[in-house]
Amino acid sequence: MSTVEPEIHDVAARVPAQRSPEDTAHEPVSRFGVPDESRLPPHVAEIYAKFRRQYGFVPNWLASLAINPDTAYRLVVFYEHLFDPHRSHLTAAERELVAVVTSSANQCSYCVFNHTQALAAALGDTVRAQRIAQGFHHVRLSLKEEALAVIAERLTRDPTAIGDDDLQRLRQIGFTREAIVEILEISAFFSYANRLTIALNVVPDDQFFAGRDLKPH
Repeated sequence: MSTVEPEIHDVAARVPAQRSPEDTAHEPVSRFGVPDESRLPPHVAEIYAKFRRQYGFVPNWLASLAINPDTAYRLVVFYEHLFDPHRSHLTAAERELVAVVTSSANQCSYCVFNHTQALAAALGDTVRAQRIAQGFHHVRLSLKEEALAVIAERLTRDPTAIGDDDLQRLRQIGFTREAIVEILEISAFFSYANRLTIALNVVPDDQFFAGRDLKPH
């Protein structure tokens, strides 16, 4: 898909190497800044418009990835298909639990902040979601929750350690083969998204700290 190369507002290039505490408010959104929105190709401009309609703002991860517009487009299309509740074999809470545990294992603060809010909404329990994000080993989880968390963490940290027994355990507690493949896919997807976000040093959005719910309006 051809795209118009966006003009880049490289905020990082304008930030001094040594900053005083007063300069922290000028922290760049990412290492490459963000593109000029007026120069985005139509298929990515529409994604911006959709996020503004649903959430009221364009999140920093999307603006940062839009430096290469098709990277942003591919990730959004993949995510929306993967998290489509009409296609999923998992509940919203199960999907978000995998997302949070994977992101925590990868130490991706942006994705942890983002999906902890989504997990809290799915669970109806903000404190429990935050405790899981801080370390699920210290939370009393249900049998299914624990199995999801363990497999997500293992796939993230040591994928070659996963064996037949791990998948069989998931089958024994009620997950279908289709659901198990989806669990692995969600964890793998977040490792991909985590690595992009970490490498670009994307700054969490202010909305994450304002107690704002990121569910669609």
